[in-house]
This record gives sequence, C-alpha cells and structure tokens, in this order.
Amino acid sequence: MMQPFKKVVIVAKPHQDLVFHLEKTIAVLKRFAIAYILEQTAAELLQSQEYCAREDIARDTDLIIVLGGDGTFLSVARQAVEAQVPVAGFNLGTLGFLTEMKKEFLEERLTDIFLGKAKISQRKLLQIDYQGRLYTALNDVVINKGAIARIVKLLLKIDGAKVAEIKGDGLIVSTPTGSTAYSISAGGPIVSPEVNGIIITPICPHSLTFRPLVVRDSSTITVQLLTQNMDAYVTIDGQTVLPLSFEGTLSVGIYPKQLHMLVTPEINYFQLLADKLNWGM
Repeated sequence: MMQPFKKVVIVAKPHQDLVFHLEKTIAVLKRFAIAYILEQTAAELLQSQEYCAREDIARDTDLIIVLGGDGTFLSVARQAVEAQVPVAGFNLGTLGFLTEMKKEFLEERLTDIFLGKAKISQRKLLQIDYQGRLYTALNDVVINKGAIARIVKLLLKIDGAKVAEIKGDGLIVSTPTGSTAYSISAGGPIVSPEVNGIIITPICPHSLTFRPLVVRDSSTITVQLLTQNMDAYVTIDGQTVLPLSFEGTLSVGIYPKQLHMLVTPEINYFQLLADKLNWGM
C-alpha cells in the first residue's frame, strides 16, 4: 500500500482559471492536514511570499502536484525521477496525455489520492549519450534538420548493427509514454506504457519502404548525421535543444530509474486514448 503523503509541492502553469484551481487544491490539502509549499509561479498568483524555486521542487517532499499541461509535467519529470518522488498531473489545457486527470474532477481525484486509492504507473525514460554528456527524456529525443528545406541523411544502428541510412526530415526515438507525442504525429504507433519497447519513427522519410520500428528496450540505438553543411539539431523532450554537426553521433537507451506517475482507479489508458483522440467511445 502507498505510504501516506505528509508534504506536497504544487507546480502550476499560468492559466486563466489557475487561482480557482489552486484554491481548490489547497482546500483539499487542508482538509487532510497535509503540509504544502508552492512553486514560485503559483505563489506569485496567490500573492504568497513563501515558495520554493523550480530546482528545489523535488527536495523534501512526498508528492508533486502539477496543474497545467504536458509541457509543465515534462519540466518537473527529471527532478521527480532523480528524487523518486511521485507526480500527479491535472490537465488545465485540452489534450494532455501526461497530465491525465481532468481539472473538472480535481477535488475528487485529490481526495482519492489522499485516501490511498491511487496507484503508481511506472514510466520508463530514455537516456541519451551525446558529446560526452548524459540526458534523460520521458517522451522522446528528436533529430531533425533546421529551417532550410533540405533532406537530411541519418545513419541508424541498433546494437551496433547498421539498420538503414534514413533520408527525410529527421528521426524520433521515443518511449511508449512518448508514443502519443511527436511520434504519433509523424505516423508512429501508439504503444501502451506497459510495453517494454523503444519506438523509432522517421519524420517524412524520402522512402515509402522505411516504416516505424518498435525494438526491445534493452537495445542501444545509435544515430549519426551523414549530411555535410547542414544545420541539424537534437531536441530532448521539447525542452533542450542541442546542435548536431556532420558525423555527430548520439546513442539512446533506457535510463535506470523510472518515473512514478499517480493515477486513480477512474483512469483507464485506453479510455484516455479514446477521449483525447475522439475515437467515439
């Protein structure tokens, strides 16, 4: 059984109804006698002088509550993973696959969490080794060309074996969690988060025969830029952008730690897909 929460941090994205949702969240926390601290954005909206900096949100806390969208969720994910602190995401926008819980049921879902009815969905991350530095991604790492309308050529290897020289706009390597992010827009498959795999999706490939791949998550994926005089970039979770030069190489595998994402019994992954993608269920 999940341990009771004693202290939480609230992270929020500016939104027209944010004060209303913050006040509802705090009311539930007070009802359960749970201590809380606001991240700076939320504190400023409530005109509070007490807050924690973004880099300290996972320190000395039992739970991170995110009020916002998937971008806000991604911005706190790395810290949550390193500290192994669970995250509960409430969607204040429209789509939101990471912020699974709806704002309309904020009080009900928080009550479920603090009554011990929530469960943890373990989400794997990618580890990217690039230029001697390690990065992590909950959704994806994207290798793509710059603004000039030219085809980029990338050499793809899996576990050291050459797979293909891919010509097109770029390549996406994603986790199952990230299969519903950029990858799905590029024609990649939807993969349930419980699947132990890594998805490789070409962006506008200049070949009708190269299709998205799903490989085992013990694989090491290597991508090398083969196009000279080309502005290309590596984008990690849409948050970090790094330049990629000719013959530059990055390798991607699975990160040893996982994200603990809180979901309540009402959350069903396939119902979530139907709801977000308008499948008519």
